[in-house]
This record gives sequence, C-alpha cells and structure tokens, in this order.
Amino acid sequence: MNNFFLELTIALLFGIGTFLVLRRDMMKVIIGFGIISHAINLYIVGGGVFSEGTLVPILEHEQALEGLNQGLIYNDNLTAGILGPITTNPYTEFVDPLVQALVLTAIVIGLATTAFVLTLCYRVNEEYGTIDVQELRRLRE
Repeated sequence: MNNFFLELTIALLFGIGTFLVLRRDMMKVIIGFGIISHAINLYIVGGGVFSEGTLVPILEHEQALEGLNQGLIYNDNLTAGILGPITTNPYTEFVDPLVQALVLTAIVIGLATTAFVLTLCYRVNEEYGTIDVQELRRLRE
C-alpha cells in the first residue's frame, strides 16, 4: 500500500469531517463525526502495517523464519493442519490482526452511537421543528 495516498486519504477525510462538524445543521455534524471516526480508523489500520524486517506475530518464530527463507510466510502442511496464504512479499501484504480487531470493534461501537444520535436528532426535530443548532439555542432562551 502506498503510504502517501493513505495519508492523503486520511487528511482529506479528516478535513471534510471537520468542515461538516462546524456546520449549523445537526445532520451534517453527525455525518462529520462519522467521517472523522472513519479517518481515525484508517489511521490506526495504517499504523498496523508491518514495516520491513518485522515478523508476522501470529506465527511461531521458526515457521516465519523458515517461510522467509523460501520467500513465503509458510507452506501448506495438511497433515499438521496448516493451510495458509502464499505470498511472495511477506512484509508488506499483512497487517497486525490486533489492530484489525480493535478497528472492527470501533466500527461497531461507532455505528451504535451514530444510530443513537440520529434517533436523538429525529426527536429534537419532532419536538422543536428544526435541527439548526443556532435556532435551537435561540428557542431555548
């Protein structure tokens, strides 16, 4: 993965999210927070990409070293129950599985939070007839 395009994508998503969060419309603010959370998830996943010289943590050290000598992570060994991916570049084609699990959890929690906030926004619209933040502030006074 090209790091420049990943960083550019993260910066664009974060900028768009920040622009939307600063709007007066509550729906745009909610969408902005969603975009920022996805930018943060991309940043975390980007940090989990192994750099050159780092071994994949889910393999035993001997397995990884044996596979690296052959240009592979590890070979299929059906009698030992090993059926794995074959790759010619083991350093850059894998990411840390712990980071992926963390981001997957963050996505699920973010989805639940967004659903809750959208429900609150709908209720505010029913109660006050608007979702403009400044107008709501004026109605409260």
